[in-house]
Amino acid sequence: MMYEFVDTVSNQSIAKPLPSEAMKYNGVYLEDEIPGYQTLYVSGRELMESEVQEKEITGIDGSVYYGKTYPPRTITIGYQLITKDNAAFRSAFNKMNQILSAEQVQIIFADETDKYFIGTKVGNETPDPGINAVVSEFEIYCPDPRKYATTLKEFRATRNDEGILEATIDNDGSMPACIDYEIINRQDNGYIGIVAESGVMEFGKREEVDGETYKQNETLLHLSDFISAPDDVGGHDAMHPLYGTDGTLTTKTWFNTPFLTLGTPGTLKGDANGGLRTVTIPVDSEGEAGCKNFYAYFHLIFYAGLMGQTGEMSISFLTEDDELICGVNWHKGDISGNTGQYDLVVHNPDAKPTDKMAGKVVKMYEYTTSHLQAQNPWYWDWGHCDIKKEGSKIQFFYWGGYPAYNVPEVENMVCKKIQIACKQWGNRSGNQLLTYFGFDVFNFQKLNVEKWRDVPNRYSAGSTVTIDGEYAKIYVNDMPKQEDEIVGTQYFKAPPGESKVRFYMSSWVTQDPTITVRIREAWL
Repeated sequence: MMYEFVDTVSNQSIAKPLPSEAMKYNGVYLEDEIPGYQTLYVSGRELMESEVQEKEITGIDGSVYYGKTYPPRTITIGYQLITKDNAAFRSAFNKMNQILSAEQVQIIFADETDKYFIGTKVGNETPDPGINAVVSEFEIYCPDPRKYATTLKEFRATRNDEGILEATIDNDGSMPACIDYEIINRQDNGYIGIVAESGVMEFGKREEVDGETYKQNETLLHLSDFISAPDDVGGHDAMHPLYGTDGTLTTKTWFNTPFLTLGTPGTLKGDANGGLRTVTIPVDSEGEAGCKNFYAYFHLIFYAGLMGQTGEMSISFLTEDDELICGVNWHKGDISGNTGQYDLVVHNPDAKPTDKMAGKVVKMYEYTTSHLQAQNPWYWDWGHCDIKKEGSKIQFFYWGGYPAYNVPEVENMVCKKIQIACKQWGNRSGNQLLTYFGFDVFNFQKLNVEKWRDVPNRYSAGSTVTIDGEYAKIYVNDMPKQEDEIVGTQYFKAPPGESKVRFYMSSWVTQDPTITVRIREAWL
């Protein structure tokens, strides 16, 4: 069989012989990379023998059948290599060793380009010495005997004839497939139930049917409240009382999104100077002011486009008397390199008026302020962060983890105000300032407001819940929330053929979320 390749340089179609069982290893065909190489045959892709799990019981004929399993798969590649001389022969084998050294990679065959195995090259025959034309073979070991579709299949949930939100999954593979879910909430929601014949999954909090008073979270502030607030010119920065605050904050659009950031730094005072805005938290639905327990989610960017750029920004949670309860602080004072710091800050009962930092830094993380996700947790797409206070416990977020601290002094402290500050270090200006730093999302919730309502609004409108069926994980806005999983949840798979999955939300939800179901088909 011949496959036609397109020369992307000349844009002319060129026929190049490629065996129907030619193998693409980690993205490349060996025929394309090694002159004189050609696949002759492949074995080990066929049906596999299964291993029966059974148990013999004394006094009972035969045995008890428990199921079957499939062992790992070994694929054998037979090939020929013909070269013009010894140097070309050795060069060809060097190239082959280089390509086949990669481990646990995708294995695709030319007669089935829509499917792949995962394997590693292991054994091989040793070619006869002294010749430049050989026929030999090597082995690919696949711990997982299945082959998988190169593309995911998607299904959208809709209302069925019974009025139930339902997705029909069509699995054309021969093996059960893990199911991933993406649920985009169009309305506040506190519960997600996923039901199929093979299992039940539950997340969030079931409705309370007794109708008694219970505690619920309420969102009281957004970033828009800070954008519309005046600059606190000459005000008191509770976290950095010695820094200047006669500058301004403003909004700038990056990535087609408005960010609250530094406008003008103002007059230098202390080590840093910039803009400050202080917002008083409004009363809750019951008319009560202040929050003893609260949760804040914010999305940000903190990025240096040039080495040596500097800047700082902070969020502070204050009492009515401007006493610092807790906060977070991002800063980069490195004037030659690209190292930034992230401070987790709590109340310091021993703070002095002469302290540059009024709070106690319980943890400082260092990172590189680049655009790479592996280096910087605060670049555009992945700049998620939050903080929670419950009594004396203060919980932060950093790079997928939730460090928490017990601070007895803050147990009964009531938050009445929030400050956001953005500053520049020293008298630096122009492109010495960080390229991007600021906030595009800020949501503040008061926890445990006493309400006469059935369930809390755990999943806010606009939030995205993703469920990883293979690894049994749940994420809310890309942050792990395994504590939302209700005991007894089973991460079931989609069997071969057609199957249905039903979805249930909190009783007050009137706008259906957008639910996308994804599977990757698998075959033996």
